[in-house]
Amino acid sequence: MNEAFDQRAPKHRRIEATFWHQKRSPQYKFSALPASVITLTLLHPMQSVPVQSWIFEHESVVRIGRSTDNHVILYSAVVSRHHVEIRQGETGWEIVNLGANGTYLEGRRITKVPVEDGVIIRLARSGPNVQIHLGVKSADTAYPALGEKTVGQRTRPTSTAAANVQTSAPSSELTPTSSQDPQADISNTAQSAEQRGTHAQTVVDVESQALPNSGLNSDDKLILSACCQRYVATERLFCLDCGKPLNTLGTIDAYHVVKVLEHDRLGITQLVWQDGQTFMLRTLNPEWASHTEAIELFEQEAEQLLKVNHPMLPRFIDVFVAGGQPYLVMQPLYGQSLQRVIATTGVVSLQQAIAWVLQACHALEYLHQQTPPLIHQDICPENLLRRAATNSEITLVGLYPCRSLKMAIQPDFAGYPAPEQQQGQAFIASDLYALAPTLVYLLTGKPPNTFYTQREQGYRFYPEYVPGLDAELVPILRKLTNPAPDERYSSTRELVEALQELVPIGV
Repeated sequence: MNEAFDQRAPKHRRIEATFWHQKRSPQYKFSALPASVITLTLLHPMQSVPVQSWIFEHESVVRIGRSTDNHVILYSAVVSRHHVEIRQGETGWEIVNLGANGTYLEGRRITKVPVEDGVIIRLARSGPNVQIHLGVKSADTAYPALGEKTVGQRTRPTSTAAANVQTSAPSSELTPTSSQDPQADISNTAQSAEQRGTHAQTVVDVESQALPNSGLNSDDKLILSACCQRYVATERLFCLDCGKPLNTLGTIDAYHVVKVLEHDRLGITQLVWQDGQTFMLRTLNPEWASHTEAIELFEQEAEQLLKVNHPMLPRFIDVFVAGGQPYLVMQPLYGQSLQRVIATTGVVSLQQAIAWVLQACHALEYLHQQTPPLIHQDICPENLLRRAATNSEITLVGLYPCRSLKMAIQPDFAGYPAPEQQQGQAFIASDLYALAPTLVYLLTGKPPNTFYTQREQGYRFYPEYVPGLDAELVPILRKLTNPAPDERYSSTRELVEALQELVPIGV
């Protein structure tokens, strides 16, 4: 832990730590916890998934609020700068409300109440939920640093199986095989030359195998035509003569499953075929089948996506349920992600990078103007697709149902998401935040977590330390990545105007 952070805590509760890097995320190894501690756990809005935990020792007061001088910083518009205190009195711990929007316990607004182990409080009527535990049973545990490092704070990942953090959320143990964007060999006469490029809405390519309990009827296979036989032994997915898939895993409803494209901890994306056309199916992992709130959230957000109609966004076609699983049918898109472009051909000019970001802004502006606003929540170079037909057009992909839940159970340590997303909150400003590290990646080819550090404004993204970055771009990126959402640009239009003043581009 660096000296700047250590000096913020009084001597009686400084924690000795060893700093090292593992993969992309910094981690801390702490000495054994004392028997008497207090643990605060931020819960996902669905109240079933712990998003982040803080453990405090030797504290008589723990403060929660939006200001950076709190022990726990929660970036939410309804949370006051100093919202609530957890105090230790003569008879035990008590919760004291300080916020103008109130603190709620079981739906009732409180002023001061005693703490019971496991109690859940809500900051404002629509704000985040925090669970309070008195003491922990685990010790000497490694905790990845999620989000803001605050005074005396230790953070815990969502996957930690600690005794004091209980979750009913299912998780998948399947680890997908990393690969480049899979090549889709689609020779159907209905497919254009553009569609013979790289598959778009996928980041990993896993083995083509049936997934149990996913609504798949593996006994229902497509009958091949005579012309298909000469291609069966090849690596092609489709017959060059009739366009039928050469090997299918079975059917889901009326769709023949050709390949599993992506399997993350939240859901499954599959390439399917129906009546001469290819589609993509997105669903939740089978483990979520008994999670009623997750199913309802998927269906609700999928229905909203059906209304999306914009040239820089995919087309969402249908929603249906099969085998107890909800499915979203999507248009497949082909091309190269900007991450792949930079990795293979190198960084681009400032003018080109800003031109791509401005296109992403137009897609985001459309999403943010929907009722209710659609927050993408996963803006990164992987989800910006350069279409195969042109090197200049960008399509924004990665827009799936249950996006906030995915962030909660599968945190992203690359440095693209805004800090409040790792606390289960997402706003329009959260999407805009991610455009800054995306732009830096396009200009440097380096992952944005390279430029997160602990300096004068705490732990955050510091664009001024990016080598070779245009000096006029620094204040724009610094405002975009302000840890407080209400201090960033308020709309995509405001950001577009700032970028166009820097590099006038007609888009």
